[in-house]
Amino acid sequence: MDLKSRLSDLQSQAGVTPAATAPKPSLASLRERIAQLEQRGRSRSANTVKAPASPRMPPQELAQRLGGELIADGVTRIRERLALTGELGSIALHALRDNPRLPGDAHADNRRRVYIDTETTGLSGGSGTLAFLVGIAVVGDDAIDLTQFLLTRFSAEDALLSAFADCLSADDRLVSYNGKSYDLPLLLTRFRMQGLACSFAQLPHVDLLHPVRRLFGNRWRDCRLLSVEQQLLGFSRVDDLPGSEAPAAWFGYMRGGEAGPLIKVVEHNRQDIVSLAVAHSAVAQAIAQPLAFGVDIHALARWLAASDEAGARELLQSHVEHLCDDGRRLLARLWRRVGNWRQAVALWESLAAGGCTDSLERLAKYHEHISKDLTAAQRCCDMLPANAQQQHRRQRINNKLSTPASRNATA
Repeated sequence: MDLKSRLSDLQSQAGVTPAATAPKPSLASLRERIAQLEQRGRSRSANTVKAPASPRMPPQELAQRLGGELIADGVTRIRERLALTGELGSIALHALRDNPRLPGDAHADNRRRVYIDTETTGLSGGSGTLAFLVGIAVVGDDAIDLTQFLLTRFSAEDALLSAFADCLSADDRLVSYNGKSYDLPLLLTRFRMQGLACSFAQLPHVDLLHPVRRLFGNRWRDCRLLSVEQQLLGFSRVDDLPGSEAPAAWFGYMRGGEAGPLIKVVEHNRQDIVSLAVAHSAVAQAIAQPLAFGVDIHALARWLAASDEAGARELLQSHVEHLCDDGRRLLARLWRRVGNWRQAVALWESLAAGGCTDSLERLAKYHEHISKDLTAAQRCCDMLPANAQQQHRRQRINNKLSTPASRNATA
């Protein structure tokens, strides 16, 4: 059997009509089919609206649109001076003249504040991510001086980084929002990859995200900078391009010259820097007026106690009626540390009455070792949950009560 016959036999077994015997389509059916395809094509064309291509904007024109200048081939610098008048939300800008002091901040008085924020080509960091926009702000006596450096050519990264570094001095301290985890490590990586010295690596650095988390982490849904603006500054942005869209906006300009979204990224970065500077002042105000700003007083006292126990104790005592149980336990511990047993015992008794076993145990220790009231110590022990440690304490107190001196003291 030849190949043609074998193929025909297989087609027959499969129920397929051989091509040689299949009926040929008529001329009329072919014309009808062609007409249907042409009609379908016209319908698709009518329903498809092709967006006009955005004209490519050269870097020189982009710099002019941004109110900036080209300082190198591929680097645009934008400068602005914002007077310390009026308000941002509910915070008066003239308050920024005072250098904010946060607990444990040893560099608050003698260094210039430099607020910093970046926009990058990715949100996960890594050696393949670069900062295409670096913004800084310096607060003076009467204005905020803003400077932004925008990259419009890959090969100009070293020029951008050098221009940024030239703005800093050895007497500065950096202030960022999540900069310790993201912005500064990324910039240091880019400096090293370009073979540039990182003179700013040793500057003191305040990452404002951590104070905000301390003070409001149990109060707010999240602690993003946008939440700080809304919850602390009383300010909401209008027509803002989210930071998550910044990488796509920059790549859109680099590939096709589309400048609209990138201009919005520059404005977004500008607002980030201004809000950061105002938030720094607002956090200091919130520490001074915790009830007015809805601060977690216990969290603030814990933070303050690390550098100023007397200040933490004073804070807690002045707000004792607003304290949670953890706050009252901390206050009792601070009173105990300075030997004010009367205040500490009063707090422990109040907490123990509410079922706090830790306070009950501290009362048992106090009566056994300080007041020497063994009967009171025994009473406290009897109310504590049974465990090996408490059993040992009960036995020790019972032994003390059984001595002649103890019997005479309690008689």
